[in-house]
Amino acid sequence: RYAQAVPADKVTWVPFEGGRSTLEIAREIALCPGWADDIVSGKDLKWDEAEMAAAEQEGNALADLAACRAEFDRRFAKFSATVKAFPDERLTDTKWLPFDGGRDHDYFEMMDYPRWNCNYHTGQIAMIQMALGDKAMY
Repeated sequence: RYAQAVPADKVTWVPFEGGRSTLEIAREIALCPGWADDIVSGKDLKWDEAEMAAAEQEGNALADLAACRAEFDRRFAKFSATVKAFPDERLTDTKWLPFDGGRDHDYFEMMDYPRWNCNYHTGQIAMIQMALGDKAMY
């Protein structure tokens, strides 16, 4: 809702040097359930330069917010099925991931990643809206 409230001619606007646009943030949100699905499903992610470049290229292929939403929905449906099939007794098992400085993450935490990531980035988009003069709550 917040991203869709950004004026169409401003979705690629970057609020400050080194910042990200609404569209760039929406692209990450769109891909996130797929990353979580890969992690929970057992795929070994290196997050090296090659994987990061491939993720960036995949995100850049999403031309607008509608494409981002469609991709998010597609990926989230797959992730949701993975979560539903995951055995409860394994929720506290851990897996080392390079995120957050590199540490063991339990599966419950890994399953929460798409929600956490969406909330985090919603705040960033809300700040972009405020910078554009939009103070509405969506």
